[in-house]
Amino acid sequence: MTKEELELEKEQEQEIIESVEASTIVEGGEIQALKEELARLQEEKQENYDLYLRALAEQENIKKRAGREREEYIKFAALPLIKRLLPVIDDLDRALDVSHANQDLEALNKGVEMITRKLHELIKNEGVEAIEAVGKPFDPMYHQPLMVEGSSEEQENMVIEEFQKGYIMHGRVIRPSLVKVSNS
Repeated sequence: MTKEELELEKEQEQEIIESVEASTIVEGGEIQALKEELARLQEEKQENYDLYLRALAEQENIKKRAGREREEYIKFAALPLIKRLLPVIDDLDRALDVSHANQDLEALNKGVEMITRKLHELIKNEGVEAIEAVGKPFDPMYHQPLMVEGSSEEQENMVIEEFQKGYIMHGRVIRPSLVKVSNS
């Protein structure tokens, strides 16, 4: 209820009181009973209005809390993935430390290959798949052409070289493959 409505309601109540008091038909006992009933109803109205205000405040608090929780969720949404990436970063650091100490390129190569396999496994577990490009027909949904090369050996619009792998996550392209396409 707005202030204007409350004031209007109070004016109407006052008019009723004055009308009841002015009435000579109603007996004195009935007037007292009506005044008591009116006072009880006014008190009940005030209690209901207080409950209404509390409900509005609670609704506003719920909105604010939901907004904070949403922000918190968005802020830390990548946390599980980051936790799984940290061991891979640790492996990279160890591989670099060992390669600097021993100058063993073969061991470094082997270590980097293991780390790459771990990363591919990690992203596969997150629903990420590599886009197969070479030897496939060019598809602008999955491939981004960097070069077009005339070739009599290849069919037209076939991917003949991949410069950068593309990836799909749960059916959505997150990065298209950068490719060279044949042209007759």
